[in-house]
Amino acid sequence: MKSGKGKGGTVANKPYICHKKYRMRKAYKLEEIDQALRLNEPVGPDHEFHTDFSGMRGEFEEKIVYRSLNVSTAGGKFRYNYSTNESNKSLIFLGGMRGTGKTSELMGYAQKLSGPACFFVVFCRLDEDLNLNDMEYMDILILQLEKLTARLHEEKIKVNEGALESLGKWFDQQIVEINRSIKGEIGLEVGAGLEKEGIWAKLLGIFAELKASVFASTGRTTSVRTVLKKNFLPFKEKFNEFVAEASLAVRKAGKAQDILFVVDGLEKTMTPEIRRAIVIDESSYIRLIQANTIFILPIELMKERQRLRQLTEFVSTFPNIKIQERGGADMPKAVARLTEFVYRRIDSSLFGDNENDELVKTMVRHCGGNPRELLRIVSYANFHADEEKGKLDKAALDKGLRKLSRETAQYLSAKDFEKLKELKTNNEKGLDTDYDDTIDDLLEKVIIYEYNDGTYKRVNPVVELSAIYQQRVGN
Repeated sequence: MKSGKGKGGTVANKPYICHKKYRMRKAYKLEEIDQALRLNEPVGPDHEFHTDFSGMRGEFEEKIVYRSLNVSTAGGKFRYNYSTNESNKSLIFLGGMRGTGKTSELMGYAQKLSGPACFFVVFCRLDEDLNLNDMEYMDILILQLEKLTARLHEEKIKVNEGALESLGKWFDQQIVEINRSIKGEIGLEVGAGLEKEGIWAKLLGIFAELKASVFASTGRTTSVRTVLKKNFLPFKEKFNEFVAEASLAVRKAGKAQDILFVVDGLEKTMTPEIRRAIVIDESSYIRLIQANTIFILPIELMKERQRLRQLTEFVSTFPNIKIQERGGADMPKAVARLTEFVYRRIDSSLFGDNENDELVKTMVRHCGGNPRELLRIVSYANFHADEEKGKLDKAALDKGLRKLSRETAQYLSAKDFEKLKELKTNNEKGLDTDYDDTIDDLLEKVIIYEYNDGTYKRVNPVVELSAIYQQRVGN
């Protein structure tokens, strides 16, 4: 078996998480800080940077996810009863703001849920494997098939040979039709040519070719999608049959009780229209897929909660870490955990003006409980650090915060400031602020943060520092 570290390979009772990894190391020198602050590089539970934020998100608890999957957590052991849930597959929509740590948290969930008593977890990162400028739900299903097939093959799990051959033959037929519809382009060359290398090689070749085709944004992309959509009813039957056979195979192998897909990265697609089309406009397709799935949603789609609940009752908000009470008082445990989050990446010796961790705590308070924003604040302070001193100090932090606040608030409109003024007034009175399109836009831009179940919102503390905010809204 390969180690779970490094490239995210397989180990006993651990999920196979397919994502690129760059070597990030703890910084002990000023010039090493930048490589330790990669904002878009999630870290799993095996990484030295990983910080446990369990119980730090207000009313949200991770057991919501486990219960939604019908997983028992009694005695600290994770168990899934397949016989009870054979015809009861779970679909979970978990949505939240950018930078809240959803991917890292999910990697932790996936590790806990993986094993003989629970799930065979297949992690699908859309931002690494599909075209963020042009994506449809069909592309995601192809990716799920490819990742599941690769994982089964790597683990040497014996799946019913007849089921595999039937799947390969069905896709051969679709490829013939796709090639017939392509005009002026080279056709797909998979299928029969790989038969001699075995059915696994054939299936992996088919899925890799289809994925490459939908990534291409050419006439071939349109042809692949058109043919598979036209034949979606038989396609979903083949998909569901394959997942069912894979589920049976992993039980026989003593690997898990059932399959669980985690689909992450949708929020990184380039437009809200793409995201909405996949989840809302193509919901009739999602409804027909019979597989346990956790689907991570961008924050703007959570306003569609009522429509999403036509697909599943399990629609939950994944909030920021709650670091302060509504009155502004620190929540010491959360502040301490985010301070630990920083020190796991950057040695404490690199912080000046930091008696009793006060400099780092100041960074934490300004991040509003958003881990990515905290890394951004550290990065801006590092940009202004005195290289002769070799430390991040108060002067560097102040300069960094001023620059970041100006950039964050720079393009806010008069309408935005009116909404921010309303939010400030309501919070001072202990009132909730009504949702509208402006709130939605400000959440998407990380100008305001939400906590608990999404009912409590506050302005990003970095925005509050900007001169224009203080002029239009006040301290």
